[in-house]
Amino acid sequence: MKPDFIADHQYRAAIEAELHARPVELVGATLRARRLVFAMPPTPDVMRQAIARFREAVAARDVDLPEHDGRQLSYRCDDLAITWEFHTEFITVSWLSELTDQENWPPCLCLEALQNGQFVAASRIDVTGGMRVDPALLPGFQLTSLCLAGVADDAGEVATDFVVNQDGFTRLEAACGNLTSFKRSVMVRRLLEVETYRVMALMGLPLARQLSPALRAAEEELTAVTESLGYATDSVQTSLDRLHALSVQTGQLGERMGYRFAASSAYGAVLRNRLSELNEIPRDQGSTLAGYIGDRVEPALATCAAMEKRLHVLSGKIANSTELLNARIGLDMQVQNKAVLDTIAATAESQFRLQRTVEGLSTIAISYYLIGILGYTLAGPLGILHLDKVLVLSIAAPAAVLAVWLTMRSIRKRHATHN
Repeated sequence: MKPDFIADHQYRAAIEAELHARPVELVGATLRARRLVFAMPPTPDVMRQAIARFREAVAARDVDLPEHDGRQLSYRCDDLAITWEFHTEFITVSWLSELTDQENWPPCLCLEALQNGQFVAASRIDVTGGMRVDPALLPGFQLTSLCLAGVADDAGEVATDFVVNQDGFTRLEAACGNLTSFKRSVMVRRLLEVETYRVMALMGLPLARQLSPALRAAEEELTAVTESLGYATDSVQTSLDRLHALSVQTGQLGERMGYRFAASSAYGAVLRNRLSELNEIPRDQGSTLAGYIGDRVEPALATCAAMEKRLHVLSGKIANSTELLNARIGLDMQVQNKAVLDTIAATAESQFRLQRTVEGLSTIAISYYLIGILGYTLAGPLGILHLDKVLVLSIAAPAAVLAVWLTMRSIRKRHATHN
C-alpha cells in the first residue's frame, strides 16, 4: 500500500484517463457509420459548457449517460449507437445504424447542445461484409478523384472520391468481410478520423489565402521603409511611425495566423499517422487515400508553413530596421551634441577672452584711481619735503599697476580653487 506521505501528481489521474478517453466501439459486419464535425468558438470553458448542455439534452430524452467526465460519451437512442467526442476546438457526433438507414439528421443526436458550434464536415461510411467493394458502386464516384485501395494489408478494401454528395456527406465504401470485429471497428474509426482531420488540417488554407495580400503589402512597405533609411528620404519621425505601424500590423497578423497554422500542422501530423495505419495496397484503378490526400493536403500545409515563415522573417526584418534607425538616431544625436559642445566651447572661449579684457581694463582703471588717490595723499608730504610730485607719481605708477594686477590675480585664483 502506498504510504500516506507520498502524494500523487496533480495530472496523474488525467494522464491515466486520457489513455482510455476514446475507446474503440465494436461494430457489426454490415452497418452505416456517419459523423458530423462542428468547430467551436475560441472562448473560455466552451467545451465544459457544451458537455453540460449535451448532458441536459440527453437527460431530457430519459437516456442515461456515464458519470465519468471523459471526452467521449456514448449512448443508445432510437436503435442508434451515438457517440460524442469533445476535442480541443471541435466536437464530433458519430452514430451507427443499419446499412439501409436513410435519415442523415436523426433528432436523437441532441444537436441542440451545439447551438454555438459551426458545421464543418460530414462523412458516411457504408461497411459491407464482402472481400472487395462492389464494382457496381464505383460508377457512383467521380472517376477523376476516385480512391480505391486495399486496407489492413489487403484484408479489406475502401473506395471514395472525397466529394460532398447532395446530402452534404462525403461517402466512403468499405468492404471489411475478412477483418475481425475488433479490426473492423478500428478500421471504421480510422476512416472517420481521416476525413475529420483532413478537413481540420485544411482549415488554415483559407486563412492563409485571406491574409496573403496583407502580408505581401507589409513586406513591400518594409522594403520602402528600408530604402528610405538608406537614402534618407524620410524624416526620422516618419520612419519611426511607419515601422511602428508595420510592427502593429505584423503583430495582428501573427495573432490571427499563429494558433490556426499550429493547429493545422498538428492535424496534418495526426492525418498522416491515420493514413499510414491503413496499410494501403494500391489498385490498378484510382489512387490510394494517402496518395490522393497527400497531393492536396501537404501543399496546403506547406502554404501555411511558408506564410508563417514569411511572417517570422518579416518580424525579424522590422526589428533589424528599427535597430538601424536607432543607430541613425544615435549618430544624429552625437552630431547634434558635438555641435552643441562646440558652441558651448566657443562661447566659453569668448567669455574667457572678454573676461581677460575686462580684467585688463579693470587693472588700468583701478591703477588710475589708485595713482590719483596717492597724488592727493602724498601732495602734502611731498610739498614739505620739497620733492617733485610728478616725478614721485611717475616712479610709483608701475608699482601701483603691478600691485593691482597681483591682487586681481590672487582673487581669480581663489575663485578658481573654490569652484
